[in-house]
Amino acid sequence: MSSSRRITAFVAFVLALGRLAAAQAPAPAPPSGDPVLDALVAEALERNTDLLGLAEQLVAARSRPDQARALADPTLSLLYTNDGWSPSLGTQPMTTLAIMGSQELPFPGKRRLRGELAAREADAVEQQLARARLGVAAAVRRAYHGLVLNRERIVLVGDQEALWKQIEGVARARYAVGQGAQPDVLRVQIEVTRVDELRTEQQAEAEIRLAELNRLRDRPAATPVETQARLGLRPTDESLERAVERLSAVSPELKSALLGEERACLRVGLADKAFKPDFSVQAGYMNRGGLDPMWLAGASITLPLQRKRLAGEKADAEAQARASARLADSVRLQLRYRTQERLVQLAATQRIARLYDQGIIPQGRMSVDAAVANYQAGKVPFVAVLEALTSLYNDRATHLGLLANHERIRASLEEASLEETSSMDPAGVTGMAARGGASMSVGGAGASADGSMGSGRSMR
Repeated sequence: MSSSRRITAFVAFVLALGRLAAAQAPAPAPPSGDPVLDALVAEALERNTDLLGLAEQLVAARSRPDQARALADPTLSLLYTNDGWSPSLGTQPMTTLAIMGSQELPFPGKRRLRGELAAREADAVEQQLARARLGVAAAVRRAYHGLVLNRERIVLVGDQEALWKQIEGVARARYAVGQGAQPDVLRVQIEVTRVDELRTEQQAEAEIRLAELNRLRDRPAATPVETQARLGLRPTDESLERAVERLSAVSPELKSALLGEERACLRVGLADKAFKPDFSVQAGYMNRGGLDPMWLAGASITLPLQRKRLAGEKADAEAQARASARLADSVRLQLRYRTQERLVQLAATQRIARLYDQGIIPQGRMSVDAAVANYQAGKVPFVAVLEALTSLYNDRATHLGLLANHERIRASLEEASLEETSSMDPAGVTGMAARGGASMSVGGAGASADGSMGSGRSMR
């Protein structure tokens, strides 16, 4: 079997394996269970301007295989040959009016390989569109959960304000009977005022997340989005092997790498065909006026004599094929690493969120109740109430940030990206667990979408 036939057979085998793998690919992840979020994702995938632009690029790329397989345009020429100075058509035997045509004919197999190469390049454009779709869907999920987080923190700020006003009444009552100090009353009033700062920060951040959602859906920035869902923990116990198998079936980077192998093999086959000659055929008719007409037919052949150049092109194509195979292996390893990274982050976030929900926050509520009761009885100073309440709301804000962060990591997992997953913010998530949640101070420090209010960072 010749080298070109072996290359062609290998490409056909690779394509058959690809189609078999696609047929047996695991189903993608199920919907989130939140109909509002699922509708937002579907709308963004339908209306996003970046996706629409890439879809048009794909239409253009799908038209190129036919162009690559087509023959070159034939050449038609008109030629008048005159014998003597004066026009002599019909009187001189050498005077002719000729119509001639020619057609180039590449060596058999070259056009087919060029068409298949263009088709694989169109498949690569399709994977670019697939990557963009996964990115848009993940961006919608992150923005949506950021919006839910900010709206829940606005509710949390309202709870904080109500409790501060209740404590303000206690402080005023104690001061009125001479048991409390005026600085306690003033400090409570300051904290009540600072609640407006926290609320303003969260409202501004919610507007940003809403604008981001609407940009992704190609809607006006102020288009309202109702978020009926509440942040909650959706545990995942998917094994690493199952996750890698599922995400490998949808990874555009892995599919692009495999397509790169196919394209490289096709280039090797085309480089091998370059050693074969191309042909050209010609035909013509010559009118000689009243004399007998003449006709001609001919053929020409290109001589691929520059063997050194052709050998260099083939060696280049073979090296590119080997590099493409290595790249596919690298993508597999990178995808596995990123998947493991996100599963570890999900598991850690789940454990910390449960710790807050089942231990830290209930204990914080009891601490606040005890501090207020003891303050009313004059057993502890006002600073004890201040510290207890500050810790409670820091812990509640951190818990919300953990839940939102959990969803952000899930979105990154489903995105199947090879890019680094932004780690859990130490100041906003895990670090707050170690320090008792120092970022959402009652004095007005904010928290980001990852766990610390007011930083202005989006959930990425």
